Amino acid sequence: MNTPFSLPWETCASGIQSLAAHEVFVFGSNATGFHGAGSAGQAMHGDARNTWRTDAAFLAAKDAPAGSPLRVGHWAVFGQARGPMLGHSGKSYAVQTIVRPGQRRSLPLGEIGSQLVTLLDFVRRRPHLTFLVTPLGEGSAGYTRAEMEATWEAALGGQPLPTNMRFIQMGHT
Repeated sequence: MNTPFSLPWETCASGIQSLAAHEVFVFGSNATGFHGAGSAGQAMHGDARNTWRTDAAFLAAKDAPAGSPLRVGHWAVFGQARGPMLGHSGKSYAVQTIVRPGQRRSLPLGEIGSQLVTLLDFVRRRPHLTFLVTPLGEGSAGYTRAEMEATWEAALGGQPLPTNMRFIQMGHT
């Protein structure tokens, strides 16, 4: 009898507040780069709660022109066409899980899975880094843990999880 696939989740009650030099924050993003809440909000303005409407730094980033230093957030960059919204940039790695905020299940699981294959290859090629992976596709994206774990399992293609990945469930999301 096969044991069902399950990711090794850890709970971080206070959320991830800082990153060591060798750590990369992996979060779910959207195509518009609007990193307002959830793990994207954590990457952009250091807060996963939906507080962007009252966060002065976030609002300044939102209204700043492209290329402005005001767009550089906690670990992500607001509205960048590539980088934090898809792939690696600085201290973050983004997996696009929705097209735009509020559009639950707008990106098919197959597309998310293709990005997970790319992420896994990236991680395997960088054993000196530790990747802190948040619940990608869950929350705002609208997929269930079971759906996402099946997507991860398919992306792994029978290979083991890289040992330099930690799956972190933030306590306040």
